[in-house]
Amino acid sequence: MGWVDSHCHLNFPQFDPDRLFPELERMGCQGVLIPATTAQSWESVLQLKTAYEKFVLAAFGLHPYFIEQHQASDLESLDQYITLHKPCALGEFGLDAMLDAELWQQQIFYFNQQLEIAKQHKLPLVIHCRKAHDQLASLVKASGFRSGGFIHGFSGSLQQAKRYLDLGLVLGLGGALTYDRAKAMHKMVAALPDDAYTLETDSPDMAPAFAKAEVNTPMNIPKIAEYIARLRGQTLEKVFSDSTCNVERILNLKLGA
Repeated sequence: MGWVDSHCHLNFPQFDPDRLFPELERMGCQGVLIPATTAQSWESVLQLKTAYEKFVLAAFGLHPYFIEQHQASDLESLDQYITLHKPCALGEFGLDAMLDAELWQQQIFYFNQQLEIAKQHKLPLVIHCRKAHDQLASLVKASGFRSGGFIHGFSGSLQQAKRYLDLGLVLGLGGALTYDRAKAMHKMVAALPDDAYTLETDSPDMAPAFAKAEVNTPMNIPKIAEYIARLRGQTLEKVFSDSTCNVERILNLKLGA
């Protein structure tokens, strides 16, 4: 059974797609979802989507890390870019309570505006969230958004997970769960329903324990999936199948078609 990396930044300069993508396909990868994080990076993701249209799934958004770089005009540009280039999702965007508190209201503004754009286009979300799960879930619920999406790099509680699932969102699981110290995360992963999660790496960041000294790549997905299979008492094939089906359901597409 094939697999998908539902969150990786392979448009970054340390990657050579012409070498990496064939190797990923040889390993069973059916596709990669690459979310852009700034208006300046949309073009690099679009170029990969155009060059590898059956393999690259593209998303465009404005990430909270770069809140001081974003301009209000970028929101109108995002709306137009989506109309023109038809990405599979909107993102990466979200809320990050670990950043400068003085910029929190700006984060809220950009989050709500992008949520509305996604709602208008009926696009799923690719969401970044750190230490703000309850606030973010409340905003999504209040908006009436119902087109699904991914909570990238989720490591919250089972209660928070269930709240996201009730909103039609699934949870991206990656390298963080491979560390022995992540006991609470291990319990959460073991308790999730089969339709609740996807596999991701956040390449080149969030390296797993078994490759923490290396640049992270989607080639680490099979080993991450092995950890999940052990935690859930399932086969590797079951984890691949469920996670791939969950990506296809959220994006409303058939990979490789």
